[in-house]
Amino acid sequence: MDDASDRLLRVIEEYERVAESVTPDDAIRTFDETTLQLFWQRWPHVSSWGGALWRQLNDDLADPATPAGDLETHEVGGEGGG
Repeated sequence: MDDASDRLLRVIEEYERVAESVTPDDAIRTFDETTLQLFWQRWPHVSSWGGALWRQLNDDLADPATPAGDLETHEVGGEGGG
């Protein structure tokens, strides 16, 4: 795995830990002002990037996989011949 992949996985894991341990209401009350300001300033960019990546993956993964033996030319069923 490359460095960017490793970093992203670590960040996602850490973000999940924070989200599981602190509600948004608690975060507003307990996070320091600098943290809240940086989150407010940077989240739109991070969210936009993540949303674009998610949409591309969703488009790619939404189509069901076709088994290697299933070709479009393969006939399903058929008509009985006399």
